[in-house]
Amino acid sequence: MKARRFGGSAVAVALVVGLTCPLLACSSGASRPGLEGIVDAATRDAGSTDATSDGAPVQGEAGPGDDATASSDAAGAGDTGVAPGDDGGPGDATGDDGAVFGPPPPPPACTKNAAWGTGAPLDLSTPGDDLLDALTPDELSIVWTVVNGAAKAIHYADRASTAGAFAAQSLPAGLFTNARVALSADGLRLVVVNADGQGFSQIARATRGDAFDPNAALATAAGYDNFAGVLAPGQSYGDPVLAASDTAFFYSVYGGGADGGQADAGAPTIFRAARLRPTDAWPAGAPLASSTGLLPQGALRRRPTGLSSDQQTLFFWDEITGSERAAWMDAQSATGAFDSFVDLGTRSLAVPSASCGTLYFSAQGASSIDLFSATSH
Repeated sequence: MKARRFGGSAVAVALVVGLTCPLLACSSGASRPGLEGIVDAATRDAGSTDATSDGAPVQGEAGPGDDATASSDAAGAGDTGVAPGDDGGPGDATGDDGAVFGPPPPPPACTKNAAWGTGAPLDLSTPGDDLLDALTPDELSIVWTVVNGAAKAIHYADRASTAGAFAAQSLPAGLFTNARVALSADGLRLVVVNADGQGFSQIARATRGDAFDPNAALATAAGYDNFAGVLAPGQSYGDPVLAASDTAFFYSVYGGGADGGQADAGAPTIFRAARLRPTDAWPAGAPLASSTGLLPQGALRRRPTGLSSDQQTLFFWDEITGSERAAWMDAQSATGAFDSFVDLGTRSLAVPSASCGTLYFSAQGASSIDLFSATSH
């Protein structure tokens, strides 16, 4: 079994287009940590447990540093200018004591006690390490990063139905940084981290099946302008994840400290921006309300990888425990904090389908990290 380590510069990455410095090109060379330890964890566990077949997780299982209550000083979704519920997520009217009035929220799309079946490898897997970046909720478009030693490339694929075969393409060679790529729910927009880590840009195409051309005029920062020029010295963006509604945007803000971690030790690194309509520009986001289960420890942090269609479940790679995890929101809380956690075994970089009946992820294959999907039962 081949063991590869996802080093700081050999990680899931956001592409930089062949433009001459504007928007996506000309990396500053700033050091941004990668998904350290994913392959190590996959290799470690593969000897005793099938990396794609786990039993049902313990409901609400907490790991190191988890807290069953929301942080009292964490900023909530309301700090973005949109109250919980305004963007299609959970929420309702609240009283002075924080109690939520109105009917109880529906159960989350992703259940905490789901048992995932044996993962089936996707035909898209390559001889290199295939690191899942994003999937559309309808499961018809997928994007991932292929790592072969120091070489990295963004691949994407589309299909006409979930029973059909994917047709894969890759982006033209260019300069890459070690941040992940997000994909809009309609499969028409890639969201990437700019090479200097100081903003986001998108690359659009007219229809599924078309190629993403990073040199086209559609490669633009339009809609993401409010993220530029707001970071403190030494900080960077990363880990973009778009909600299915296209009205919520999750991402990371990290760095600034002497050890590569937060300048303010223990400060949140996962942020959320919300907008009323998909055509609105994104406002600058605010730290995600959460328990300590989503906070960093030094330079190690929790990195969002996927989001359920109802925004009640956040999937993330935990650099502290070296494992993929899922966090559930308390939908009846006025803060909308994610405060209940489940480990996802040897899977990594997980992204759910719209119903959460299928989970896509990366895991150790026969000789490298491959792409898999598994259904719940």
